[in-house]
Amino acid sequence: MSATPNPPRQLGPTPIDSGAVENLLYIRRTIEAAHTFTTVPGKGCIAMGITALAAVALESFPPLTAYWLGIWVGAAAIACALALWFMEQKAHAQGLSLRRAVARRFFMTLAPAFLAGAILTAALVGRVDRELITGTWLLLYGTGLTACGLFAVPAVFTAGVAFMALGTATLWLPPGSSHVVLALGFGGIHLALGAVIVRHHGG
Repeated sequence: MSATPNPPRQLGPTPIDSGAVENLLYIRRTIEAAHTFTTVPGKGCIAMGITALAAVALESFPPLTAYWLGIWVGAAAIACALALWFMEQKAHAQGLSLRRAVARRFFMTLAPAFLAGAILTAALVGRVDRELITGTWLLLYGTGLTACGLFAVPAVFTAGVAFMALGTATLWLPPGSSHVVLALGFGGIHLALGAVIVRHHGG
């Protein structure tokens, strides 16, 4: 009785079925997302821009012009609160947590710029022209956004560069132009950033 011949070996690689391919793609997307902060809220950026424009409108009234610093400190607090609220909503919709590592890197990269801005404002107010303080705000905020852009969607990096460019130009502008620059920067750039994120990055 002759032995049954062994089945021929496959010379090529074993094909991967479609389910395995989908699993591999899912794993890859998950790994990539873990290194990118996708929770920057477009609606939050738009809310920040509207808040800045409201602050410009308030300080434009002659009786309130002298209180420009208090108006902008209040506007900054409101803008941050709105941004965090919208960010939390977007993270919840994405099934993500703001406590994950990439979110912590995002906030820790941005925080030093905010702290430096607060310290320099306290030291310079009343000693230098307002345009120097305004330029410092825009330049430091742009620096923080540019650094955060390493962990976030590309539009954040682009917005950071725009803030830095505007802030640098502001340092050499004549007196009386701060409100226009603030409207263009914290108002206009935030609105543009928000629109891009809403359209291309899930709201």
